[in-house]
Amino acid sequence: MLIDDRKNLSSDLINAVAVSAEAEVKEINEEKEKLKEMLLKKHPELAGFLNEPNCELLKLEVKKYYYVDNFDNKQVLTFEDDLVS
Repeated sequence: MLIDDRKNLSSDLINAVAVSAEAEVKEINEEKEKLKEMLLKKHPELAGFLNEPNCELLKLEVKKYYYVDNFDNKQVLTFEDDLVS
């Protein structure tokens, strides 16, 4: 997964920041209904989407984050297996 703050400007090359996550994606089964209720409480407008029969909830088990700014300033944050939840 990649998240960045680009604004589609020429200055993005230097000013933009990006974070990407290296993760394992897992389907949520046992907590699915409880999590759907929590999501709907905060975002009731998602009811139509969440109640679709083919809608699934997924979780990312992040192993590493990659942070990049100023075009080539890179940092890696790694988690040990027992700390990832």
